[in-house]
Amino acid sequence: MITIPTAVPMASTVNLKGGWESFWTAITAGFPTITNMMTIVGVILVVFALLKWAWDRRRGGGMGQGAQPLWGALIPGAILAAPDMLFPILLGILDLVINVVISLINAATPG
Repeated sequence: MITIPTAVPMASTVNLKGGWESFWTAITAGFPTITNMMTIVGVILVVFALLKWAWDRRRGGGMGQGAQPLWGALIPGAILAAPDMLFPILLGILDLVINVVISLINAATPG
C-alpha cells in the first residue's frame, strides 16, 4: 500500500545567492574573459546613454520624455558592468525576505 503525505514539508531556508555564486563560478571558469567583455559592453551602454541624454538636453530635445530613455540604457548597462557584485547583493536581499516569510509561516503553523 502506498501512503501519500497530506502535507508537503516547506523548505526551512532559501539560498538564491549561493546558487548564483555556483552558477557564475562555472560560467567564469569556462569563459574567463566574459566578465571583462560584459563590463566593457555595460560601460559603453552607460556612456552612450549619458552622452545622448546630454546631447538631447543641449539641443532642447527630449520632447518632454524626461530621463525615461536614459534609465532604459542605464539599468542594463549597470547589470552588465557589475554582475559579480550586483546579483549577489540583490539575491542576498531576496534571500533575506523569503527566509523571513518562511520563518513567519513556520512559526504560525501548528505542529
